[in-house]
Formats: sequence, structure tokens, C-alpha cells
Amino acid sequence: MWAGVGVGAAFYVMFGIVPAVANFVVSFTNYSGFPGTPTSFVGFTNYNILFSTQAPGFISSIVATLIFVVGVTVVQNAVGLALAHRLQGEGKTASALRVLAFFPIVLGVTVVGITWLLLFDPVSSPAQVVFGAFGIHSAFFGANTWAMTLVIIVQVWQNLGFTMAVYIGGLKTIPASIYEAAALDGVSAWQRLRSITWPMMAPMVSVNVLFAVVGSLTTYNLIYVLTDGAFGTNTLGMFAFNTAFGQSADLGLGAAVTTALFVVAVAVAIPLVAMLRSRERRLLA
Repeated sequence: MWAGVGVGAAFYVMFGIVPAVANFVVSFTNYSGFPGTPTSFVGFTNYNILFSTQAPGFISSIVATLIFVVGVTVVQNAVGLALAHRLQGEGKTASALRVLAFFPIVLGVTVVGITWLLLFDPVSSPAQVVFGAFGIHSAFFGANTWAMTLVIIVQVWQNLGFTMAVYIGGLKTIPASIYEAAALDGVSAWQRLRSITWPMMAPMVSVNVLFAVVGSLTTYNLIYVLTDGAFGTNTLGMFAFNTAFGQSADLGLGAAVTTALFVVAVAVAIPLVAMLRSRERRLLA
């Protein structure tokens, strides 16, 4: 057992701690990544650039990240809970629909992105045909009015199966006798959801909210495939990727953005966990 723990710890240090420390060190240099290019220590220059007008797009990327995180978290949990409530049965139809809902999570990001780009192609896609019938024409992923909304929908669609599965597991732990007693007392379906299901699902809500927030905070690959960060979708993760590997590649500055993203993620995750734990204790007391 201890050998397994040691191997796991070694892998964590090698592929988790070491790259993180290396990234932090690089953020204090002007490292470009090009062979033969001299690298020197520049102190806090990269961080000064980020919080000044010399790094256009950084502040707006924080705003885009906030919109993306809130949108994904709210929609993913609301739809996930609704699906879990409808598909928690043991019938063949419910089982088949659960598999379909979970299927997108096993697809690669590139497959998901290209599929949605084809569905919303601005020229002759199924979406254009449907919307065109109502006189609505748009570039979809290529328009400021639609891009962020569609990116949120795609992110939710890909991860909805996990959220649903967690909620189904939570629903199955609630004794049926509680619902039976509530029905005998004339409690409506909405009151049962609000007063029984939602409070007793507090631990599952905590898990799903935390995963949705952290997952959407660090997402960049799906956005890269869909919009490359254009049209209001330039989140912090996307901004870091483009800064480090874009046309004017600057790995030192990109490492600084990544470090800032890590700080933001920790600053959000720690109070969020505390708040969710407090909510669990209050509802389950």
C-alpha cells in the first residue's frame, strides 16, 4: 500500500508541483521559448505589465471569466438537477437517456468544438435554417451577441452528464418514506423540491458547484476551438494561452497570467468551499 502511495506522490510532485513551481519562476523572466534567445530575470515586470495598459485585454478577460463561470455554474446545476429528477428511474428509457446525457463528457474537446461549429455554421447549418425561418440571421460563434452564450451552452452540454450523475446519486440516498409522508400531507411537488430535495442534496450541490466553478475557471481548450477567444470570449485561461503561444509569443508574460489565474482560482475556491460547507451544516442540522 505504501509503495502505491509513494508512486502516486512521486507522480504528483513530478507532474503537479514541479511544473507549477517552474511556471512561477518563468513568470519572473523574459523567457520567449525560442532556442538561442537569451533569458534574463526581470522581477515583477510581467506582473506590472498585466495590471497596466501595456497588456490590453487582461482586465476584460477577468470580466469575461466572471460571466463564463457564473453562466456555466448556474445553468449546469439547474439543468443537471432537472435531468437527474426526470431520469433517476430504472426503466430502459431512463437508462438510455442517461447514457446519451453522459456521452458528451467522453468526447474530445476538438470533436465537441467542431461538432458545434458545424451545427452553427453561419452559411448553411441546421441552426441557420431554423433561425432563418424566423428571420434571424447571425454569425453565431462569430458574433459578439451570440458567442459567449453559445460557448457557455457547449461547456454545459459537455459536462452535464457528470453533474446529472452526481445529483442522481444524491436523489437515491433520500428515503422514499419522506416523500410519501409529504404527499400524504398534501405537499406540492414544488414544495417537496424546495423543502426536502434541495436541502438534503446539499453535499451534492457542493460537489457540483465546486467542479463547475473550478472547471470553467481553467477552461481554455474548448474556447480555443470555438472562438479562439474572440467576440467577448477571451477568458483568463484563453488570454494566458494566447499570450504564451499566440502570434507575439511571450512565455514569461504568459506564465504571469497563469499565476494570476491560479491566484484567482484559489481566492474563489477557498471561500466557496467554506460557504458550501457552512450551507451543508445549516441545512442538514
